[in-house]
Amino acid sequence: MNSYYTNKIEGQHTEPLLIEQAMRQDFSGSPDEARRQRIAIAHINTERWSETTWMAFDAMTFFAPETVSQIHHHLHAQLLPEDLAQQGDDGEVDAVDPGEWRTRGVRVGNHVPPDPASIPAFMQRWHEAYRHARLGETALIALVAAHHRLAWIHPFLDGNGRTARLHTHIGLAGLGLTHGLWSPMRGLARSQTQYYERLIAADQPRQGDLDGRGNLTERGFVEFIEFFLGICVDQIQFMSGMLDLQAFEKRLAQMLAALSQDSDTRFLRTEAAPALSYLATVDSMDRSRFKAMMGLAPRTADRVLADLFKIGILTSPSPRGPVELAIPLLLFRWLFPRLWPEAEATGA
Repeated sequence: MNSYYTNKIEGQHTEPLLIEQAMRQDFSGSPDEARRQRIAIAHINTERWSETTWMAFDAMTFFAPETVSQIHHHLHAQLLPEDLAQQGDDGEVDAVDPGEWRTRGVRVGNHVPPDPASIPAFMQRWHEAYRHARLGETALIALVAAHHRLAWIHPFLDGNGRTARLHTHIGLAGLGLTHGLWSPMRGLARSQTQYYERLIAADQPRQGDLDGRGNLTERGFVEFIEFFLGICVDQIQFMSGMLDLQAFEKRLAQMLAALSQDSDTRFLRTEAAPALSYLATVDSMDRSRFKAMMGLAPRTADRVLADLFKIGILTSPSPRGPVELAIPLLLFRWLFPRLWPEAEATGA
């Protein structure tokens, strides 16, 4: 989902179902659609890699220019050469060099980022500005502030927005704030116009003697930080509601009741809802225990279990192995309404 939303901000997204197919190495016959699928998969892989590479937040390391370069490199090194072609305003086509600072000037709307020769110095200053951020509120504010400044520097030929959002997402995870349950990317995509407006407003020159002491506006910078933190709070509140176990169990029961009307899954029973809800709180569960939690006769429990596998809400590493909870796209509209509307449309 993060991959979908960050690429949607860039206008490079594809359908949720096509992302799911690409994860199985099933790519579209359309070259443009296949390219978008590859971009989506690259983000998914880089997010997973980054979350294990920087599991704990350390400002000295996390705000190092090398860290940003590594994220950009991992994200783009997975793509095909034709995916990396970038056409400039002058019509010339250059290839994005994964992890390398850009070597030519660019223009982003009305913003003209620093000359390429000065990028190393700007990135070093970026590091010096945030490397001493302590854990807690200071680190959180530094992380959001660094997001804007990184976007302003625009150190790469392409992929700056995606890299900056990944960097921020990974930092939030490293601070122990997300636990894999939420990300600002959904909120930023849903407030894309405001996101860009706040970024642009913070790009502006200082507005008089009462607007900070640097070259750029302090007021616009603070307003961007407040906007971004507001997005984070909104996503936390939304997911808190989605993950309330009582409400989740109720949605499970409603889904099971509805799908049991289909002849292919007629053995589904609402008695499985408590077991599924509990399974959401653990990594896996022994099959016999799961069936016992349903309180059904053994033969009936076996049929219910088979249909749960059929709809994809249960998976297992082996035919007799423990069961694990899975949420395929087709079930999103039942279990997580409004979380990913585009996926709900896929499952309609």
